[in-house]
Amino acid sequence: MAHSRLAEFVHCARTLGETPPAQARILWRLTKNLRVRLGLARHHPEAVYPLATTFGTLWLRDNFGDITNLPGLLARGVYHWRELSGPGLILDVGANIGLAARWFARFNPGRPIVCCEPLPENIEMIRHNCPQAQIVAAAIGDAPGTVDLLTDADGVIASSIPTAWNSARRTFPVRTLDDCAAEFDWGDVAVLKMDAEGMEPAILCGARQLLTRTTRVAAETHGRSGHDEVQALLRDAGFQITEERFGTHTGMVFAERSV
Repeated sequence: MAHSRLAEFVHCARTLGETPPAQARILWRLTKNLRVRLGLARHHPEAVYPLATTFGTLWLRDNFGDITNLPGLLARGVYHWRELSGPGLILDVGANIGLAARWFARFNPGRPIVCCEPLPENIEMIRHNCPQAQIVAAAIGDAPGTVDLLTDADGVIASSIPTAWNSARRTFPVRTLDDCAAEFDWGDVAVLKMDAEGMEPAILCGARQLLTRTTRVAAETHGRSGHDEVQALLRDAGFQITEERFGTHTGMVFAERSV
């Protein structure tokens, strides 16, 4: 496991670093969590640092979570679709610190981007990493209101399901995508990306109108029942599941609107 993780870090550094020194800096940051576990380093969650990459300068916090997004989101491109065909905006629900939005923005310059994220700490990072994005500062669900989510002390994650870290409940406003689309006059959606720590089925239930104008959906799912429910909701909305996989706790679902 450790060997495969190190190999992934090396691949990420080589992919995202334009020069050997840049690759070395990326690799050093990627190994921070390991060095912390070994007692060789400490996190400084209040510190924000720039990291030069092929995507330009990224801004990350010196915590346990931000750097872990680089291998999957940027080096491997886990959301598959790069240059998006057809009309519509990019809609990132559960945008975290804006790295997935940054990935889509690189391959689709000029296309409007919307990031939905409840955590104020993450929203500040989105403004650094994807400054062109419209931000909806709320959790997204099936009805307007509020929701209590589990958050860690560093403000990295807000989850509706149990987390692996010490967490406490915080209350966030909830909006539906259909209400947001009406308020902000969203038209077509080229891709809806979701990674909302267990709220994915509720997000789809609150987006029935918007889904009729959506071409593609890429969703990280949490729990087997949630994984199956997301697929059922997408099929009911007229999408074809083009790829799906599920591991021990999480999965991925990719879907396109049937012609």
